[in-house]
Amino acid sequence: MSLLFRRAVTTTLPSCTCSTTILAGRTTLLSSALHTSSSSSSSTASTSTSTSANPAPSSTSPPPPPSRYALPKGLVLNGLVTQAGVAAQTTTVTVERQQTHHKTLKAFKTHKKYLIHDPLSQCVIGDRVEIRNCKPVSKRKRFELIKVLKASRQRESAARVIAQQEREEGL
Repeated sequence: MSLLFRRAVTTTLPSCTCSTTILAGRTTLLSSALHTSSSSSSSTASTSTSTSANPAPSSTSPPPPPSRYALPKGLVLNGLVTQAGVAAQTTTVTVERQQTHHKTLKAFKTHKKYLIHDPLSQCVIGDRVEIRNCKPVSKRKRFELIKVLKASRQRESAARVIAQQEREEGL
């Protein structure tokens, strides 16, 4: 699998034609000046856009990698519930990320807390959950609960106690 890919973009201005070629994430700019009269520059510029020096990208080549600062539209995060049941339909989730220091190249962990919208109040402290960004629900709530990935021990023990009480009532 090759990491090299090629994409050509042509921008036409009245004075010059610029084409940008992206090779393996590096950008090179090639420009050719069109020194003609102002009346013929528009006709020359329109003909130069129809012919491209670089081939069009094939459908099998992968798209260019996004910037490391760009957030995709449906940002999905996994985190641990650290606070639940304090505010109505609100849960606090801590998301842990591993980063690398740019000078020492050592790995370290960072934590960020998110307030999530939990309409059914189904989260318990210790749950592993999957959350997704959404439109603002309140001043600080920008994420919503997708699903509970792994239930906490508190939930499992509470379920056992409830099941045992139901069995005792049935007898």
